[in-house]
Amino acid sequence: MRQKPTVAETLSSIDVTLVPTDTLLRALRVMERCGASLLPVVGEAGGLVGLVSRAHVLAAWKVDPLLPVALVMAALEGRPKQGSGCPVPW
Repeated sequence: MRQKPTVAETLSSIDVTLVPTDTLLRALRVMERCGASLLPVVGEAGGLVGLVSRAHVLAAWKVDPLLPVALVMAALEGRPKQGSGCPVPW
């Protein structure tokens, strides 16, 4: 019986990434197209800056589907971005 793949194995098989300025709408479209529920977010230099899950995207979707994934990542870290003007209810 095959064990469930590790997170590293799953991420290495995904050839799609997001950047922090991508919207939740784009993130969800990429997830649906690839059949993924977790996507890496890379910075300008191409390094990993975080992960975004389908559950987090859908939770934040209720506020605004055009929010950038960076705002969701910041909220999950417990530090909403200053001056975003957006309460973080998720």
